[in-house]
Amino acid sequence: MKLLGSISKYLWFVKNTFYIIGYAVLALFLYDIIAEITLEGSPITGLGPITLATPLDAIIPFLSAFTVFYVFIFYPFVIYSLGYLMYIRPEKADKVFLSILIVYIVAFLNYLLLPVKMIRPDPDKLPSDFLSRVMAKYYKEDLPVNCFPSLHAANSTLFAYWMSKAKPRFKILFWAIAISVIISTLFVRQHVIADEVYGFLLAYLVSWLIDRGFPDGKPVKEYWLPRAIFTLVLATAVAIFIILGYLP
Repeated sequence: MKLLGSISKYLWFVKNTFYIIGYAVLALFLYDIIAEITLEGSPITGLGPITLATPLDAIIPFLSAFTVFYVFIFYPFVIYSLGYLMYIRPEKADKVFLSILIVYIVAFLNYLLLPVKMIRPDPDKLPSDFLSRVMAKYYKEDLPVNCFPSLHAANSTLFAYWMSKAKPRFKILFWAIAISVIISTLFVRQHVIADEVYGFLLAYLVSWLIDRGFPDGKPVKEYWLPRAIFTLVLATAVAIFIILGYLP
């Protein structure tokens, strides 16, 4: 009985690891499948793909410098935040994953029912600087659908919200990162303004409702340092792996 009690004490670690795997399935595997399905239009409604570009979107230039925020800041921010909230502050893990799940379900339904397409620059005609070549490779690997809502905006907002709750001293930093990523999606020509507004509002509203509707779990105080080292090593390895995939 004592052994079973000791094992059950750490079941949160297994559960939160499955949360991370579930997030990876949503963000990578299912995202790509839906993009393939909706590239020529909705298989359900027959609509699209349409564009939501406005005259204001049309005058936003491609600026390769914003690739820094779109790729090199966004992915580490999401990955380190996810690791922190799952392993260092696991009392918030259930609410964080529920927020992620709802945001992705809503986004995927939008993509399937009304595909929205982004008109992007020709990757072969972008400038030859390093950051432009990173975006050129990104264009070639990421289909120009799954736009409304923007998941860069939604993920940045969601993790800025929950990290601000976990570490309120740094909330200005977290929100500055989120806003910078949201703006960057416009200047790397991956999204239009409507995509960003929807992504932000969706993630913020879902997180806010869940934060108020559900209690935190039980804090975990044991083995803080090993958990911190494990999180840092794992998050660093995953971030490097993902970023290397976008390097020209």
